[in-house]
Order: sequence, then C-alpha cells, then structure tokens
Amino acid sequence: MLHRQRSLSFTGGTPTSPIFDVCFDDDDDDVARSQFLAPCQKFWGDEEDEREETPTGESVMATLHNKVGAIIQDGIVEGQRFALSSDLWRYASTSTHCDLLITMAFSNDDVENKTSVMWLVQQMKEHEPNLRVEIRYHRLNSCYAIYLTADYKSLLKGAELCHIKKAIKSKFGGGMRDFSFEEAQFFAGVEGKNTFLSPMERTLIVKQMVDMMRAGKGGLTLKLPRRTISFTEGTAIVPRLQSTNVVQHVSALHNTEFLKHLQQKWVTSIEAQPIDQIKDYFGTEIAMYFAWLGHLTTALWFPSLLGIVMWFLGGFKYKNNPGDKQDLYQLISDICFVLFAFFNCIWSTIYLEWWKRVQAELAFKWGTYDATQDSYLQDPRPAFQGDYLAPNPVSGRMEPFYPAWKHIVVRYVITYPITFLCVVGMFVAMLVVFTVQDLADFYFSESFFFHWICYLPMIVYALMIVISDKIYRRLALILNDWENYRTDDEYEDFLITKIVLFQFVTAFGSLFYIAFVLRDMKRLQETLATLLITRQVTQNIMETVVPFMIEKLKLSSLTYKMTRSMSDGSLRRHVENVRNKRQSSVEQEESPRTPREGLFTLGSPEGQEVRQRKGLETEKEQPRTLSSIFREDFSLKTERLPLPEFKPSHDSNPELTQAELESVMSVYARPLDDFLEMFIQFGYVLLFSPAFPLAAVCALINNLIEIRVDAFKLCNTVQRPFGRRVKDIGAWQKAMELLGILGVMVNCVLIGQSGLVQRIWPELSWGGQILIIVVLEHVILAIKMIIDILVPDVPHWVRIETAKQEHFRREAFKRESRLLSHTQTPSSDQQNNQPEPSTPDAGPRFNRLDQINRSKRRSITPMVRLSSFTRKPRKDNDDNCID
Repeated sequence: MLHRQRSLSFTGGTPTSPIFDVCFDDDDDDVARSQFLAPCQKFWGDEEDEREETPTGESVMATLHNKVGAIIQDGIVEGQRFALSSDLWRYASTSTHCDLLITMAFSNDDVENKTSVMWLVQQMKEHEPNLRVEIRYHRLNSCYAIYLTADYKSLLKGAELCHIKKAIKSKFGGGMRDFSFEEAQFFAGVEGKNTFLSPMERTLIVKQMVDMMRAGKGGLTLKLPRRTISFTEGTAIVPRLQSTNVVQHVSALHNTEFLKHLQQKWVTSIEAQPIDQIKDYFGTEIAMYFAWLGHLTTALWFPSLLGIVMWFLGGFKYKNNPGDKQDLYQLISDICFVLFAFFNCIWSTIYLEWWKRVQAELAFKWGTYDATQDSYLQDPRPAFQGDYLAPNPVSGRMEPFYPAWKHIVVRYVITYPITFLCVVGMFVAMLVVFTVQDLADFYFSESFFFHWICYLPMIVYALMIVISDKIYRRLALILNDWENYRTDDEYEDFLITKIVLFQFVTAFGSLFYIAFVLRDMKRLQETLATLLITRQVTQNIMETVVPFMIEKLKLSSLTYKMTRSMSDGSLRRHVENVRNKRQSSVEQEESPRTPREGLFTLGSPEGQEVRQRKGLETEKEQPRTLSSIFREDFSLKTERLPLPEFKPSHDSNPELTQAELESVMSVYARPLDDFLEMFIQFGYVLLFSPAFPLAAVCALINNLIEIRVDAFKLCNTVQRPFGRRVKDIGAWQKAMELLGILGVMVNCVLIGQSGLVQRIWPELSWGGQILIIVVLEHVILAIKMIIDILVPDVPHWVRIETAKQEHFRREAFKRESRLLSHTQTPSSDQQNNQPEPSTPDAGPRFNRLDQINRSKRRSITPMVRLSSFTRKPRKDNDDNCID
C-alpha cells in the first residue's frame, strides 16, 4: 500500500538554531498529528513572536496613527448619529389635549411598573369614575404615563369646590362671585365650554380631584414585587406615591399654540407684559410675581435718575477720617449722600404703598380679592399628615387631624433651634473668613510670590456661600415638612421665613461687616458694586443658559440611547419621515380652518377671543341650555393605548410627542427663588445704595433683562407649573416692609459712621452726634408711618365694587328666604289636602335624605362625600355622584 507523506520544517529564531523535518502520512489521525505538532509550534512560535514583538519606531507611530484615526472616525460617525437622532425631539408631534399628566417612575422590573400603574388607575376609577383615564408608554425615559381629562360637567362642579370666581351676566346684576353649579345659567359665557374656564383653571380643578383622593377607612396597601407601600386612613394617595418614588411627576402640559403667541408678546417683545394672558396660562401666583417685578422695574426709574445726577454732581468723595479738612467738593458730596439716603427711605415707602393698591386692583380683577380664607375653610394640603381622621370643626367634613401640641414641640424644640444655629454658624464663618482675609492682606499684600494668597479667603467664602445655600435649602424643606403645616399658605410663609433669614446673612453680612466694623466707605462702595453686578450676571446665566443647555443635551442623549438599535440608514430614513410629517402638520395648522366645537381647542389668545365672540353671537341667535351642552359627544381622537395594553407592538420607528419631552423637564414648583433674588436686589438698593448711587441703575438694567429671562425659563426650560390662586405676594410683602424699616436705620447709621455729621458740626460731641442720628431716624420713620396712614391700601373703586357685591349677595339671600318661606307655608286648602306622613319622623327623614343627595350631587372630591369612607363596591356602569 502506498502512503503519501508530508513534511514540515521547524527552524529557530537565530541562525544557529537547528532545522527539523517531520514527516507524517496523510492517513494519520488528525488528533494525534495535532498533539505531536502543538509543542513544537509553541516552542519555535514563541521565539518568532519575541522577534516580532520588538517593533521599530515607525511601526509604533503607524499603529498609533491608525488607532487615533479609528477613534476620530468612530467619533464622527457617532456625532452624526447624535445630531441626527436629536431631530426626533426637535420635530416632536403635538400631544393631544389632556388636563393632567401623571408620569410613573422608571423601574427595571416591568412587573412592578405594570402593577403600580394599574393599581393607581383602579383607585382613580373608584374615587373619580368620570375622569377619562388613558395610559401611554413613553419610550424616551422608558416609563408609563397616565393622561387625565375631565368632562365639562365635572369641571363646572370642580370650579364650585375650588371657589373660582366668574363674572355674572349683566341682567343678573353683573360683578364677580364664586361659581355655583346650580346657578350656572347666571354666569356669563358658561355656554362656551372652550372659553369659560382658562387652561390653568381646568388644570387646577383636575389636580384638586387627584390630590383629594385619600385612603378610606382601614387604609390601603400597594403590593409590589420588591416592596409594599401602606396608606393609613386619610393619607393622600398620589403624594404618598410621589414620596415613595412610584410617581415621578404630576404636571400640566403646555399648549404649544397658546405658548407660541404668548412668547411673541412676552419674551421677544419690548412692549408691556401681557399680564392677563400670563394669568390665564400660568395662574394668578406667577402673574402676580411678574406684575410685581414690572412694578418694581418702573419704580426703579426714580432712584436711577437721581443716582446718575448725584454721581456726576457729587461723586461721593469718601473720607474715612472725620478730622480731614473740609472743602467745597466734600461738602457737596456730603449733602448728596444725606439727600440720597433720605430719598431712598421715602421712595421705598411710596413704592410699597403704591404696590398694595396695584395688587388689590389685580386681585379684584382676577377674582381673588377675597381668596384668603380662614385655615379651617381651606382644604388640607396633599402632603399634610394626620394621626387620624376627625371632622372639621367648621364644615364637619372628615379630614386628617394633627394635634396642636406636636406643632409646638417640633417648632420650638427642633426646627427653630436648628435654624438659629445655621444662621449663627454662617455668620461666625463669615467673620472668620474676613479675619483671615485681613491677616492675608497684612502679611502677603506686598509679596511678589505669595500675593495670590490674598485672594484665597474670598474664593473660599464664595464657595462656602454656594454650598451652604444648597445644603440649607434642603434642610429648610425637611424642617418645614417636619412641622407638618395644614395649608399651603402656612407652609409657604414659614418656608420663606427660614430661607430669608439665612440668605440675609449670606447676602448682606459682608456689607454690614465692612460698614460697621471696618468702617471703610470706599471698600463698601467697591464691595457693593462687585456683589450687585456679579450676582445679577451669574444668576441670569444660571437661570437661562445653563438649564436650557442641560435640558437640550439631556433630550439629545435620551433620543440617542433610544435609537441605538437602529442602523444608520434606517435612522436617517425615519428622521426624514418624521421631519416631513411634522412640516406638513405645521402647514395644515397654519392654514385657515374652523375649529370643531366638540373638542377642547385651546389655541392662541386671539383665537380664543374670536371664538368667544362667535359663541356670544351664536347664543343670541339660538340659545342653548347646559343640558344640551353636557349631552354633546365629547370624544378625543387619539392614538393612546387602551387598557390593558402597555407597550406598543411595533416600536422599531419611535416617534416622540411633546408630552414625553415635557415629562423629563425640571419642575418649577414655586416662584420662591425668583422672589428671593428680587428681594436681595431690593435690599442692596435700599440699604447701601448711598455708598454706590448707581446701584439702582444696575438693578433697573438687570430687571429689564430679568423679565425676559424668567419668561424664557417658564416657557422653554421647565414643566408648566401649577399656579395657585393668590390675592397678593404673601409673606414677601411683609418681608419688604421690614426691610424698609431696616433701611431707615441702616442709612441713618451710615450717615453717622461716615463722619458727615462731625464734618458739618466739628464742635459737636459724640453723644450729640448719636442724638442727631436718632432724631433723624425717628423723623423718617414718622414720615413713613404718615404715608402709610394717608394712602389707603385698597383703591376707592375696588371698595365700592366689593360693597356692591356684598349688597347683591344680601338681597339674593333675602329673595331666597322669602321664596323658601312661601314654599314651606302652603295654603289652607293645600294643608287640608296634604297627606299625613306615615310616621312622626317621616318628614325630617325625607328632608335629611334630600340634603344628603344634594350634597352628593354637588360634590366631586371623595373627602366631601358623606359616604366616602363607607363606600360599597360599585359596578363600572353605576352612575357617578356628579351625574
């Protein structure tokens, strides 16, 4: 038998290495051949690898060049994908109208996500069956969202419980009064369901429904795969889910068409602010802030013009040594200083009294003039925790009860001492930093190599202010939650007090130290100018540019991650389709069309006015009743997911909606930071502007920009906030009044500290100087008090209109009383023909049942219902209490 043989040669890595030839048959077993050759190949292969692993410099550079080129090429490709995927959120489709959006928190466990969202939907069906509840899956942040929409009838009944004021028809006396569902025909424009309630009023009503969903008798339990959440009796369900990170956000969606027109008149326009449109879209609280900001900006023109004149006239030449020689220029400077300080004190008083009258007019116009009620008449805030349920001493409704002695213990034993220690600690830290600053200036100011040490204390102080402010803000929220206030007004007032005390030390502590410890007026001027300008510039940048860039980068990164599974070609085609689809929809929206009456088409302000005028003309031609309006088919054509479907079956080409983008934006809880910023600015102008007369000019320029900055922030970088119904600016009014009194004292002491009195009267003793300063202070305070007494806080015409409303209310009560007396006193024939009740207490029982049924009909929130905690299981086709 012939065998074919094959030979292999192995040679070493050096010239002297031996050469081996190995022969083997082709018929040999492959396994045996490999076992024989493996050691040989490894031995001589290692030497060959060692010889090849000694690269030259050219090969190293070539390899490095190739790797860097590959990295750059991959970066370019991924950057193109990043930019291309960003078009998905730029061309997001407009969301179908809904009144409230509840976004669930993301969890890796899909079973937990489904369980939590279905449990919450079930609770909503039990508490508010008339709410339209729909679920969508948000691909952008991989979570579920619940869309809530209320019909017009439920909104009208909610308007009564929320005490929303509406205009009465002229034939019924006119004026404004609380809306009443049973007297709905008396209110002007009630037939126009698209225009009667503003977008913010609709949102507040639905949010009130959601917030008032509380656990009934025996509590509730949400069992999730990894944890169990318990709800004690009377606990608000949705706030509890938010605190346990089951619900991420409860927000109101922006109306893109309305917002576009609002930005054109507000952000990009130099005309007066559209305050009424701001009120309709963002609510009275935010509208009141912008009205106050605009009023402050107008008032700053007066000290600005005077400050410019004083600056060029006197220049405020400061001499820290009172014994310096007096000259004419210094005399003019001293007179300007005193006059400017006196003007600031009187100006602040007139400004505050003027604003009280303006806010009274706005409150009356917006229907919130008597919005301030006793705390027992207000509903408890959703986060209020009670030990148990108890009847309200005024209304008799069951609500959470928290003992008063616990409030006192927590407030005076825990929160107040901690707040005091934080304020004192910050003040002591400031003194330490300034002491170190003085030592650094003394030892290293003349040094060439160590002069940089002089800047370290102020850098440390600036960082300390930023860090301590963030830490204390969280601590203040925690302390306020521990105090467990019943109403939103109480919670807001005490939170403002805590934050203002701490901010007062951080903002004004250094100025007080320079003015009254160092007694250096020149340094006070430089420090005030530095703080005022740098603080305003940095805050404007941090409020707009930084949040705007962060939000856009966050959206781009989320869309980039969402489209990672798509190929480059499919992503490009999908983005092009989305872009074309969005452009075509925009062209259709811009084309003239007639809005359908059955839908809630909340468009631009101009569109609302046109629709309202057309609605009034239609009402004159063909009167409509509320019953016919309620019977109209209210159906929203939408692609939302029906229950119990959760995720889309085809998600290869994801398309984003405006609701998904807004759900990942930051939350604008309240205008507290905006008020605080303006409060500190007002303090700079009032307290220390005699040292720097151009402080009012800097504040004026800043406020002209601040109005647009805050407007841009609200319209583009945050979720649409829930504006509370307020009649004034709340605790900030009292804070500014106290700041005005402090301003009188500080300005008078500045006059004495600067040596002006001694230069004018050189022979005057130290006690005489103090006496003159005290007398001047009391004179200015007396002038402030006289102005406060002479100028009424409420305009005369507002008092007349409120008196008219009270008169109409009394007359209506008289008419109702007469009508009731006639109906309860029948004629003799009717008394003879009237059948006797079967039992002695039959009449009272029927009256009591009628009162219970009437209370149910007028109630939409479960806490108002008499049977809310003893409710029996109901079928899906049962009637709701609002029907």
